Amino acid sequence: MLFESPFVRKAYSQMLTNEMKKVVRSLRAFPVERLDARENGCGRSARELAEGFIAHLRRLDSLASGTDWAVPVRGERSRGVILLELEACFLSVHASLDMTSPASWSEVIPSPLGLSPWSQARRGELLWMALRNLIRHGRHFTLHVRAACSAPKFEGFDGGSRVPVSEIESVGAGA
Repeated sequence: MLFESPFVRKAYSQMLTNEMKKVVRSLRAFPVERLDARENGCGRSARELAEGFIAHLRRLDSLASGTDWAVPVRGERSRGVILLELEACFLSVHASLDMTSPASWSEVIPSPLGLSPWSQARRGELLWMALRNLIRHGRHFTLHVRAACSAPKFEGFDGGSRVPVSEIESVGAGA
């Protein structure tokens, strides 16, 4: 079976790691004072989207470990608390993935609501679907980051090509 391959498990782990690096970078780049603003016609604030990453990671953890998935209800969290919780959840997901046996990736389990159209599927397939949902969520958050961090428009700037003010002189070797 394809999901029993160590290559597939390693690729999954690498994709998850790369995605989380992007998420953390985007969250750190987002202006703290605009975390609660609802922009771009979206009904969710950046803080709610950032907390959504934690929910996605908890779902991944529950799929990998076979435990029940429940979202704890909490009050509003600061960006620092969200980053700490993201790190804790990410480490938990990695530990669960490392402890999963190759045979359990091909095990048929009940599908969580909202993840797949089937009532049951292989654990590996569900993990890939959950990762795809995390990536989509990350792209949504990136749209908010781009809107919040875009450079202000200057009067008279047309966005055309940039021309250097003065010519750069070549530097000889050893200079």
